[in-house]
Amino acid sequence: MSRPKKKYHPPLTRERRPAQRLIGVDPHALSARLYGIHEAASKRPGTKDSVREALARWPGDAALYNVLSWAQQHAADLVGREAQEAALLRVQLAQCIRERLDPLQLRAIEDARSAGASWERLAPAVAVDSANGAYNKARRLAVAVRGSAEDRRSPEAARDLETRLAAEALERRRREEAADARYPTIDAAARRLLHHYERDELCSGPEDFWITELAAVIDDRTNPLERANLALFLRRAVGEVRENAAETGRAAATTQVALQALDHAASASASAAE
Repeated sequence: MSRPKKKYHPPLTRERRPAQRLIGVDPHALSARLYGIHEAASKRPGTKDSVREALARWPGDAALYNVLSWAQQHAADLVGREAQEAALLRVQLAQCIRERLDPLQLRAIEDARSAGASWERLAPAVAVDSANGAYNKARRLAVAVRGSAEDRRSPEAARDLETRLAAEALERRRREEAADARYPTIDAAARRLLHHYERDELCSGPEDFWITELAAVIDDRTNPLERANLALFLRRAVGEVRENAAETGRAAATTQVALQALDHAASASASAAE
């Protein structure tokens, strides 16, 4: 009986690899750890004066590229596990710097194109030989900067990413427009609820947070996201009043009008969440 042939899977070339990035790594913390290793080495008995003098010229954690250059220049001052740990920190720091540079280079390319620079002129600036090479490099860079871990760094993936981002932007605008259309209703319901709260006609408690936050933010809704978030504040404020009532055994509202305002606020904020 013949064995089934294995399917051939081409290796992941540079253009096909996912645009992976370091997660949760603080480059300034890496820099501080590097300094700590070199500082400890400088305090050992018998350490040369030149090592201590070099530490006095440490560039500071804010200058990450200078830190990396300094640490590489003085790598020979370390031995054993310290040398290994410092080298690994340098590897991570170099990766962090590279990842910070990618968005800056992409924005510079886009600004150059917006200003009228041709791909031919950009080619030597991005270290390639042709306009097509510059275009492809920019597309791969766009995937690395704006893509997810599953996206491949290729011009084809860049086109797919642009389509996806455009669709996401369109959906975001649709949600914002819908939120803006509901905003007058939410705003009116919130102000009506606060009116009865200020008249002490709603069940309140010493630990109230959301209803006081609602009062604090209601006049500051200047952009679509803030206006959309007002519905969240209103929903939590309604929940807070009802929780107070359930915990204390008191009525959620002391008047029929206040109860109607509470129910209206609940209905309006719920419809905004749909």
